[in-house]
Amino acid sequence: MELDNGSGEDFLYIHREMIAEVNHILAEVGDPQHPHVQGWVTIPAPDNPDFPVPPAYELPGDPGATQGLLDVKAQAGYDQIHAVETQVTDPAVLRQITLCRLGAAVEFFIHNALHMRWSAQMPEYRPGGDAFNVDPKWDDSAYNWLGDTYSSHVNPLFWNLHGWVDARIDDWMAANDLQGPVPWSFDPPWSGPEGGHGHGHHPVARLALRARPGSAEADALQSSLSAMEATVEDLKRAGVREPARFPVHYGEL
Repeated sequence: MELDNGSGEDFLYIHREMIAEVNHILAEVGDPQHPHVQGWVTIPAPDNPDFPVPPAYELPGDPGATQGLLDVKAQAGYDQIHAVETQVTDPAVLRQITLCRLGAAVEFFIHNALHMRWSAQMPEYRPGGDAFNVDPKWDDSAYNWLGDTYSSHVNPLFWNLHGWVDARIDDWMAANDLQGPVPWSFDPPWSGPEGGHGHGHHPVARLALRARPGSAEADALQSSLSAMEATVEDLKRAGVREPARFPVHYGEL
């Protein structure tokens, strides 16, 4: 596990872009009950009645992951998470670390653990492997397992969790007396098709809300889709597999 290879900054960047994109869509929808993504202010403690931790359960055929679930749902698991949360919200600590190291610590020591801590038992689990050939039955919104990268965003707690992640950027900026745009090391840190847009920042989501056949936006949408499809084909040829379940690590900054 590497905390200083740049992936931590990518992690923060893609989540900031994702939250911004979702907030843009929510603003267009105009539902007063869901005006924007509302993250946890602090990670809920075990006795928090609003966010109870689902019981531990068995993952069929995966004793290692089952033991990991037992560990992360236990009091000791929360204590580990809380210890790192205390660090990544401490201005004195944030003044001493880069965005890169902050993002890596949040991802490996907190984010992944929260996915599994608040995951609940499902009647069955999607088999992993080929990210490009997923059975449509897993598109049912009832399958909202937080332990699956394919379905976790359907779970409402996903947005509490990732709103908390996004707020860590603001804490880091404030601790370092920075205002305005986030000083990413690269612009943008994460490039998508044709190098112009990041994960979560691609214009397809916005264009799809408004595009009509024959319009300039429809043409732009088709161009973006073509670029994305070409990228998918490149990944297929490279033999890229889908991400593993959220691995839980314990450690310190």
